[in-house]
Amino acid sequence: MAQPIRVLTLKDDAEVVRLDHLTSRRLVRKAHGSSAMSFNVTTLEQGYDDREVQYADHDEIFYILAGEAEIEFDGVRHLLTPGMAVFVPRGSKYAYRVTKGPNEMVAVFAPTRS
Repeated sequence: MAQPIRVLTLKDDAEVVRLDHLTSRRLVRKAHGSSAMSFNVTTLEQGYDDREVQYADHDEIFYILAGEAEIEFDGVRHLLTPGMAVFVPRGSKYAYRVTKGPNEMVAVFAPTRS
C-alpha cells in the first residue's frame, strides 16, 4: 500500500538537531515513511567551517536561500549565493565554509539519511 500524502510544517513535524554553528530542521525523514529521500531546512552560522564533508551512502542536493558560503572540491573554490544549488554525488568529498552568515539552505538526501 502506498504511503499517504502528508502536509508537514517546520513547527510541528521537524526533528531539530543543533550542533556547533548548525541547526538542521529535518522535515521529511524515515519517521514520515520516506525511504527514498530526506528533506532538511538548515541554518549554518557565521564561523561554520567543515574541511571534509563526505556522505558515502547518500547523494546530496542543497539550495542556498540566504547568506554566502564557499564550497571547495577538486582543488577549486566556488562562491555560493542565494538562488544557487549544488549536487554532490554520494562518496564525493568537499569543504564548506560560511563566509556571510547565517547561511540558510534546503538540503535533500537520497536515500533517506534518518
